Amino acid sequence: MDKIKKVTIGISTYGSLQRADGCIRSFWSNLDRKDDLEIKTVVVDDGTPDVQALKDRRDFCRRFNFALIEHGNNRGISTAWNTLASFDPDADLVFIANDDIRFIMPGWLTRLVHFFDNNEQVGTVGLPLIHEPGFKDDDPRWWAKPDRISCAGRYAFSVRPKDLFSIENPDGSKGFFVSLVSFHEELFCGFKLAEKGYDSWMLPFPMLYHQGGATFAANEEPIWRTPSPDLPMEVFLKYVRQSKWYVKEYESKYAEGIVDRMSFSRIQLCLHYGLLDEIEANGPIREIKGEMVNILDEPQKPIHAKFVDTLPSKTIKWLDKGGQEKEEII
Repeated sequence: MDKIKKVTIGISTYGSLQRADGCIRSFWSNLDRKDDLEIKTVVVDDGTPDVQALKDRRDFCRRFNFALIEHGNNRGISTAWNTLASFDPDADLVFIANDDIRFIMPGWLTRLVHFFDNNEQVGTVGLPLIHEPGFKDDDPRWWAKPDRISCAGRYAFSVRPKDLFSIENPDGSKGFFVSLVSFHEELFCGFKLAEKGYDSWMLPFPMLYHQGGATFAANEEPIWRTPSPDLPMEVFLKYVRQSKWYVKEYESKYAEGIVDRMSFSRIQLCLHYGLLDEIEANGPIREIKGEMVNILDEPQKPIHAKFVDTLPSKTIKWLDKGGQEKEEII
């Protein structure tokens, strides 16, 4: 397998500088592989409308010699991540973080690089999240073995760009499915890699602190989008009104031809994995691993069962909390 030599660290951001500033300062102060890897740092601004916020971000990136790419308008997380992953065409690995992530200890890059260097057919790899600044250092989960998962993300993850861009999406995009815009893009990516035989993993240590929902809490406009050609409004409305996630108060937006990104992406996921046809034929309820599941509300469960649970066991190597290499069949 190709060893990791060149790494892109990519930060996607929108809105005021404060979140991206904190994210970048935290990862740089906890970076443990500055000498033996070629590391490039890039920030993608996904259409921040505030002129002063953009000026602040430009000044910040110039001061610390980070590359800055401005989308000009909000194009969604999928496009932002694709921009980050394609920044350096020679990169062996890209680590992407949203701006509400904080790195709280060193060792994260060493463990990610080791995992990719020592295991075959690796898709996406993530690190555990905590949602409060404090944590228990003696928590036994930090010593656990890695978990095989549908995908790593959606807040911070790593992937080899060459594997990411081997994915061809229904809208003609490669990498992350651009038409999904802002939700379930990591699921679609993980499932497509699983179809190719790639496993995605969550390492047990070190943890990251996630300031959950900070971007959407501070900015309402990225919640909304217009429908895409693959899922016309009338089809979307038919299924969203059947879902337990349906928000009646959004009907006024729907009447304007605007949809909420999360609901739209969920039904797109159903559409492109054939679940809408299954629902029409046999209804939405399925028994999956002993659980009764509404596949309209939780499409990830039947897709995971089909493509991830069927991947064969394999021997993997990882660095534990103490930095010792472990090996186990998982």
